[in-house]
Amino acid sequence: MTEWTPGTYGPRWKNVYDRIDWPAPDAAVDFLAERRGSGRALELAVGTGRVAVPLAAQGVELDGLDASPEIVEVMRTKPGGEAIDVTIGDIADFRLDRDYSLTFLLLNSLYALQTQQEQISCFESAARHLEPGGLFVVETFVPDPTRFRFQGRAHVYDVGLDHVRIEADTFDRATQHIKENHIEIREDGIRLYPAFLRYTWPSELDLMARIAGLSFVERWGDWADVPFDAASENSISVYRKEG
Repeated sequence: MTEWTPGTYGPRWKNVYDRIDWPAPDAAVDFLAERRGSGRALELAVGTGRVAVPLAAQGVELDGLDASPEIVEVMRTKPGGEAIDVTIGDIADFRLDRDYSLTFLLLNSLYALQTQQEQISCFESAARHLEPGGLFVVETFVPDPTRFRFQGRAHVYDVGLDHVRIEADTFDRATQHIKENHIEIREDGIRLYPAFLRYTWPSELDLMARIAGLSFVERWGDWADVPFDAASENSISVYRKEG
């Protein structure tokens, strides 16, 4: 996976990230605001501020961390985005001058870290910056290897008169890696938007949290407090730093 580095994502995705049909952030914003506690919040992989900007608009004081200055610049163009204090750095290993009552990592961004050790280090870094009693919230998809046949797949997800969009993936069950590339074909050329992931199972997340000194609090299948069960496609996990 040496082709992928923390800075790979931003330059490729900065102009298209907000064009993706992401879920509306309202439920996530409410969920996080309710669990913020009395201190500041920190979003790891803050990106274009899809959640951070509306959360700050609710009066939550928060900072951001991201590996890509290019994608943070997109957030700066949004009303309120310029006021969020963002540090450019690696979410796997960071040291800031503040402690937080809430730290959160959303939309599978943990999976951008390519090794288990980097992911554990992310949990440890998050725990290091939490106040006693503070929470770490992690949103990830639940792996579904049945999506892949013969260790790969290709899926056409948009066709128009002047474009085709295709997602191509390879899958390695042994390393838990998915290499995906979103391919946009237009009359004026082809554009590639890669995303290399190392997925984890919810039980693996819980073990990483324990290694980092965090305790499991709750897990949901959706931001609207939908219970997590065998049919859940997403996992919202909450961990606490004990006193």
